Amino acid sequence: MQDAYERTGTLPELTALARSFDITYPTLREHLKALEAKGKLSIETRGPGRSPIVTLKGGAYGIPLFGEIAAGIPVGAYPTPEGHLALRGRPDQFALRVRGASMADRIEDGDVVLLHRSEPQRSGEICAVRVGEDETTLKYLDWAPGSARPREYRLRPHNDAFPTLTVPAEEIHIDGVFRGLLRGDVVQELLLEGGE
Repeated sequence: MQDAYERTGTLPELTALARSFDITYPTLREHLKALEAKGKLSIETRGPGRSPIVTLKGGAYGIPLFGEIAAGIPVGAYPTPEGHLALRGRPDQFALRVRGASMADRIEDGDVVLLHRSEPQRSGEICAVRVGEDETTLKYLDWAPGSARPREYRLRPHNDAFPTLTVPAEEIHIDGVFRGLLRGDVVQELLLEGGE
């Protein structure tokens, strides 16, 4: 059920779910009651002949928001998620709140960036990177053209008031590649505290 929720943003109808497991509807209801007793979900009946409403609990659904990333001088590693954004997501996606102005005016202080855990496909993509053991930052990630495996990376800000850093490849860990951003009140509207 969690996979269906993360893919579509909704839970499947219980009759369809029972068919997908090749079990009867009453058998599925017994399993759901057992999960409800364990606190994993809640079941709200809607009357005879109507499928109940099942709400998943205690899980992390949506895209996890892992706190802040520097858009300036690198800072420490990501903490435990502060919550989840109520967006369709996959396990390889995450979000970070931007602090600083090195990526302004493209990415502003307070924006939330959506990232995909992958390697950049080309030089110049915006990436969340760790430098050394625990410093993290959000920058354009540049490398020399034609390099199959770069020996060094340039961490380039969008804001010219900040310096470009050159770092040996062995000191860089790419945590994610930028895929989009959220700005303003929409972040609070989408934030599910603690994944509830």
